[in-house]
Amino acid sequence: MRLRIAAPLLIFAISSANAATLVIRAEGVASQQGMVYAGICDTSFDEATCPYKDRAAAKAGTVEMRIRNVRPGSYAIAVFHDISGDGKLNRNFIGLPNEPYGFSNDVGRRGAPDFKRALIEVKEPVTTITVPIQ
Repeated sequence: MRLRIAAPLLIFAISSANAATLVIRAEGVASQQGMVYAGICDTSFDEATCPYKDRAAAKAGTVEMRIRNVRPGSYAIAVFHDISGDGKLNRNFIGLPNEPYGFSNDVGRRGAPDFKRALIEVKEPVTTITVPIQ
């Protein structure tokens, strides 16, 4: 009987032993319209390489998202404010974003974001990152 109870506890302890909580603070949200999306990417900013994603209702100022059970390691964060509410980052006719966005380490303000410069270390138990969006 004790083994049946102890086994699930042991599995839980092992699975959560290498997990962190990542707190993303999106600063500079202009309004409460729409949603704020975040992608936590491990090899590039391509959405397919972002194993963790989150979203939260927009509010003027700072929007905080907490992503639990993130495997510790190096990640780059991409955040955007979906003002239009269509679930994607809208772009103008030449392909530039026309909704507010930002990246970890504030890269990508004067051109395409450099993935390696955007990398941050996620460590246990909690890592907090602030991403300014414009």
